[in-house]
Amino acid sequence: MTIKPYSIVLLTAAFWALGLYSVTFAQQNAEEASRQISFSWSDGTARLISSRGYAPRVCRLEDGRILAGIETGGGIKTLASADNGKTWTAPVQASFRPDKRCANVNFYRDGNTLYLAYRAVGNEPKGFYTSLQVSVSQDEGQSWTHHSTVAEYTESRGGIWEPYLGTLNGKLTCFYANDAASVTKSSYQNIEYKVWDGSQWTNRTVVSDGNKHRSRDGMPVWTQLKSGEYVCIIEGTQKAKDGFLFVINLIYSTDGKSWSEPVEIYRPTTKSSKASAPGVVELPNGQMVVSFQTDEDSSVKGDRTSVMKTILSDGTDIKNLSRSSFTPSQSVFGSQDVNSVWSGISFFDGTLYAAAGTRYGANMKFIEL
Repeated sequence: MTIKPYSIVLLTAAFWALGLYSVTFAQQNAEEASRQISFSWSDGTARLISSRGYAPRVCRLEDGRILAGIETGGGIKTLASADNGKTWTAPVQASFRPDKRCANVNFYRDGNTLYLAYRAVGNEPKGFYTSLQVSVSQDEGQSWTHHSTVAEYTESRGGIWEPYLGTLNGKLTCFYANDAASVTKSSYQNIEYKVWDGSQWTNRTVVSDGNKHRSRDGMPVWTQLKSGEYVCIIEGTQKAKDGFLFVINLIYSTDGKSWSEPVEIYRPTTKSSKASAPGVVELPNGQMVVSFQTDEDSSVKGDRTSVMKTILSDGTDIKNLSRSSFTPSQSVFGSQDVNSVWSGISFFDGTLYAAAGTRYGANMKFIEL
C-alpha cells in the first residue's frame, strides 16, 4: 500500500499532538503532586456516627462507602454509610472477647481482606490480662470473624495497648505499646511490633525503647511513605522534666529494621499540658497530616478538657523534619466542643477524614483537599 504525502503529514501531526497531550497531562499530574496543600477544618462537614459509640475510626470500602468502627459497652461494632455519614447501617459485631473490655479500633486493608485490630483487657485471678486481637472480614465489613491474637500478657501491672496494622517489608505487621511489668521492668513503655508469618505473630521487635529514652512512649501510628521510607508517630513523656506531660514524637526508618531516635514535632503551647493519642496520613504531594488530642487551651487539665487538633507538614524530607516543619495546630471540631478525644485520621481519594469520641457520641468530620 502506498501512503500519500498528505497522509504522512496528517499522521505526523496526529502523533505530534498526541505527544504534546501526553507531555501536558504529565506536567499537570506533576504540578498537582507538588501543589502545596492548606486547609481549615472550619470548612469541613461534621457527621454523627453513633450517639452510643466512642473512639471511632473510619476506612473506605471498595464500593466507595465509609466503614466506621466504634467502641461500645458490648464490644467493637462496625457500621457503614453510603452517603458520607448522613445515614448508617445497623451495627455489626466485630470483637470476640465479650469477657473483656475492648477498645483501640484500627482498620487495615490487604487486597480483598479487611482487618480490624483491637485490644481486650480485664482482671483475672492471676493478675491483669491484656491482649491484642485481630478480626477479619471478607465481605467488606458485613460480617467479622476472629483472625488471631497478636500477643497477650497477665501481669501484676501494665500490658499491651493500641494495635496498629500495616505492611512492613511486604508482611502484615502490628505495632503496639508495651509496658508489661515482665518486659519493661519500669514505668516506662516500649513501642514494638510483631509480624504475621501466615499462621502466627512472631519476631517481637522493639523500635523505641522507653527505658533508654526514659519515656512512656505510646500509641504508635505508622505508615509507609511514597518515598519507600516508614514513619511512626508516638506520644512520649521524655519532656516531662521541662513541664510538658506528653509531646508528639516521630521516628522513621529507611528499611523498616533500623529506626531513628525520637524527633519532637509538637509540644503543647502551655506547660503542664499534654499532646497525645496521635494519628498520621501522607497526602499525595508528600505533606503529612498529624492529629492528636491536647488540653493546652484549658486551665483544667485532662482528657475531659482535651480536643482533637491537627498539624500539617511543609513537605520537608522525613530525615529533616522538626517542630518548625509543621503549621500551628488547629482544632478539628471547634472550640464549642470541649471534649473530642481518642481520635483518628484517614485520607481517601482526595478527602481527609477525622474521627473522635465527643460528648455527643462518635463523630467524624471530613474536608475535600
